[in-house]
Parts: sequence; C-alpha cells; structure tokens
Amino acid sequence: MPALRSLLAGAPAAVFGSATAGLTELDGADRVIRAPLALSHRIAFVQLAGGTGTSTASAAVASLLAHRRRGPVLGVAASGGDRTLLWHSGATDVEPGGEPDPRRRSPRGFADASAGLAVSPGGLHLLDVRPGPAPIAATEADWALSVAPITRFFDVVCTDWGVRRPELDLGGVAAGSHAVCLVARADRSSLEQAVAVGRALSALESRPRVVLAAVDLGDTGGRAPEAVRWEPGTTIIRIPFDPARSADAPAGSAELSTRSRLATTRLAARLMPPLATPALAEEALR
Repeated sequence: MPALRSLLAGAPAAVFGSATAGLTELDGADRVIRAPLALSHRIAFVQLAGGTGTSTASAAVASLLAHRRRGPVLGVAASGGDRTLLWHSGATDVEPGGEPDPRRRSPRGFADASAGLAVSPGGLHLLDVRPGPAPIAATEADWALSVAPITRFFDVVCTDWGVRRPELDLGGVAAGSHAVCLVARADRSSLEQAVAVGRALSALESRPRVVLAAVDLGDTGGRAPEAVRWEPGTTIIRIPFDPARSADAPAGSAELSTRSRLATTRLAARLMPPLATPALAEEALR
C-alpha cells in the first residue's frame, strides 16, 4: 500500500479528484484486489471489433493482480495475432501450439498445474491455448482442454479472448466466466454498442459481472464515458491514451503514466468479486 500512496501523491488532482477522496478509493480498490478468494475467479477480456486493446488491458490487469495477490495468477492467450496478453506481459518468446506438459493433464498440486508454464518478469504465469503454430484465435474447446484441469490451482485466471461475436461465441465465453471486461473505443457509438451487449451478458443465467473498459485510442480525447447518461448499473472505466503502449517492446508498469496505472487499478478492482461485507464493498468502490 505505501507504493499506491506514493503513486497517488504524484498524480494531479484531476486524475482522482481530491487527494483524500482519491486515497479512499485507492485504499478500497487495493483491498478488493488483495482479498482472499474461496474459489478460482475467471475473468474474460473481449472486444467486439479488432484493434481496441483487449490484449493490452488483459495483460495490465493480470500483471497487477499477480503482483498484489498472494496466490498465483494465470494469464491465458486465446486471441489471434502476435501481440497477445503474453507479449504485453513481457513473454515475447512463447509460441502458440506448443506441446503441453503431461503433468498438467491430471495435476495433483500446484507444481503439476504450473509445470512448463512461462512466467512473466512480474510473476504472472502464462499459457497459450491457441492450436497453432499459426497465431489464430482459440475456441472454447481449446481453452477448456488446456485450462480446465489447472484452474482450481490459480487464484485468478485472466483470458485474452480477443474479438468475439455476440451472435457466435461471446455468449459461451461469458457464461464460463465470473467477470467479463468488454473493451471498446471511447467514442459514443462504440460504447453504446458495448453497453447493449453488456446488458445482454448480465442477463445470462450465470450472471457474470460485466465491466466496460473505454480505451482512448490515438489520444482522441473522447468524452463519451463521462458525457453520456448511461443506464443505472453500467460500469465504465476509462483507459487513457499512453504512447508507451504503442512501443515496439512490451511496456512495463514503470514506463506507463500515473493515469494509466491508476486506471488499471480501478479496472482490476471492478472485475474482482466485491468484498463480503456490504459496508466495505460500498466504501471500496463508491
């Protein structure tokens, strides 16, 4: 927590409001992020259109959780392309379609469940479930074959699903997740579509927690997340433009702006289960 306090101290008031209010929110978010879990928590990161930033957002949240939580966190690459969650996490040499370690098929403990997995510089365990060797998107069956046997040994499992269509596989991805992060551009049209899809996902029988990440791509300064009066219950976290994310090498947390790191903290807290005590939950995320 001292690191969070120093982070907030260096942030302009416009980022988090007053120093007191910002520190209160940051304290609450940190408690939610670090809270013990009775069962493994599955988070799906999806986008409705390509080039929105799902891999970037999933890597940022998964890396933050791995850094702050005591239990292990697993980051899973299931999206197409080369710069997936794995790349953004700093694991640039993991190839899709690799032969899985046989110990992960019927693990008896964490040593078996993590056998052969790459680990990022920040301590995030990484798994590529794409059938490969071409970097094409994985199916739900690909995910289940590799991840289902080891899920229970990880506190949190964050999956970068990339583009998923509402009329095809998005419903299945959401139904198998405790929380869904819909990543969209921070313009009104994109957000309205994402909000409508998110509302439908929230109505699924499994009732996943749905959070929208509004990404300001290209520093366009879109104000839709704040300017539009969304329906009650809609949760939108704005992700500011950060040129470090467009570099030819993965950007570490220290290379990102204060605004980016604070936004990732808020997003991670919203995607985790609320605190068991209602009063604490209200204080943490109000």
